[in-house]
Amino acid sequence: MKGLKILFGVVVISGLIACGPKPESVAKVGDKQVTKAEIESYLSLKKINSKNEEQYQSAKQYYLKNLALIAAIEKEGSLDQQKIETELFEIKKDLILNRYLMKFLDTVVTDTAMRNYYAENQDKYQKEKAKVSHILFRLDKNATEQQRQSKYSKAMEAYSKLKTGAMFNEITSQYSEDLVSAKKGGQLGWMQKGAISPVFSDKVFNQLQASEISEPFLTEFGYHIVKLEQSPSIVKQPFEKVRGNIKRILRQVAKDAELKRLQTSITVIQ
Repeated sequence: MKGLKILFGVVVISGLIACGPKPESVAKVGDKQVTKAEIESYLSLKKINSKNEEQYQSAKQYYLKNLALIAAIEKEGSLDQQKIETELFEIKKDLILNRYLMKFLDTVVTDTAMRNYYAENQDKYQKEKAKVSHILFRLDKNATEQQRQSKYSKAMEAYSKLKTGAMFNEITSQYSEDLVSAKKGGQLGWMQKGAISPVFSDKVFNQLQASEISEPFLTEFGYHIVKLEQSPSIVKQPFEKVRGNIKRILRQVAKDAELKRLQTSITVIQ
């Protein structure tokens, strides 16, 4: 019954169109009537001022010549018309999708929607960070037990000097095998929780107090001696900094939902 209603609607609309005013023809190319609306649409696409008679006539002639060229080639019949129609379908599909989604998403993903998402997902936009320095004794993952013990002994030697009052930056320059941070007294700067080795992160964020120096501990990089320069603190990212990220998230969610709605709104019978 629903199919009959749709068919009836199509017939009625077709009838109304047939009974309506005939589009004004401004030219004829072969058997094709070229309407004024068709020319004006082309001018609009090319951003040509239709009130400028010289530009209007020039663009019109260019358009008509190209129509004639296409008609002549199609008349030759040397091209695979079905292949061309398929390629045109792909171009049309992409164009319609892009135009529709751009308009739809601009309407749905508003500033208010983005701010609401930001307010409801605060945990995503705040990070726990701590300022740390370290001394690294590199250890290859395939190191022997003897090599491991040698590195550990060297790390304990450095740690003992720190415990007896040696300056951290001096011990760093003397012992650290992280040559980049060693030039800065071992400073790694502000590090985000979870963004580094789990063992390293646990030591920094869960076990040390401000200004405390850790005993040597092992990670996949080797042995570390870490100094917690400043205690962990929560750093909140402002809305304007994450606005672009939120916009991308909301647009993707809205796009997926709208495409699903559109696809399920039309019945496909095979």
